Amino acid sequence: MGTGEGKMFSEYKIIMKTIIVVSLLGILGLSGCVSTPQSRVDENKDLFESYSANQKETILKGEVDLDFTHEMVMMAAGMPDRKAKKRTKDGTTEVWTYYEYRPRPIHGYGYGGHHGFFTYDSYYGSWIRRPYWDNHVVVGSYGEPEKNLVVDFREGKVISYEMVQ
Repeated sequence: MGTGEGKMFSEYKIIMKTIIVVSLLGILGLSGCVSTPQSRVDENKDLFESYSANQKETILKGEVDLDFTHEMVMMAAGMPDRKAKKRTKDGTTEVWTYYEYRPRPIHGYGYGGHHGFFTYDSYYGSWIRRPYWDNHVVVGSYGEPEKNLVVDFREGKVISYEMVQ
């Protein structure tokens, strides 16, 4: 190997190591963004310790129960996707709604039997599959959100909830 080839190979190794390090840091950074009942409890340990054993167990399972406070529901389920006020003849309640987004399947493996690759496209606002040999795009959206949990509060306590199994 000549000196020119050796220098190119060494530069290539540096670039590849940089790409790997940056990728790993990105993955570590994104994994820290996921909110779970345990991570929310860890952020509020003192408050969590003041709850009964049954309440702690329910929160750690990511579930809610009657008479839970706003804080307990937040620890169990996280930030609601929607907050609303509901007024009835019995009074006003606060309603927290949580949604789950399920991907729609993308049928087929590309046009003309050719496989493609998936990428996020901001123009479509969703994940898409771009076949290797065509210019066609297959949009794989996340569909309509489905209600996963609805919690009704009155005077700061859960009076009813509906949880999808």
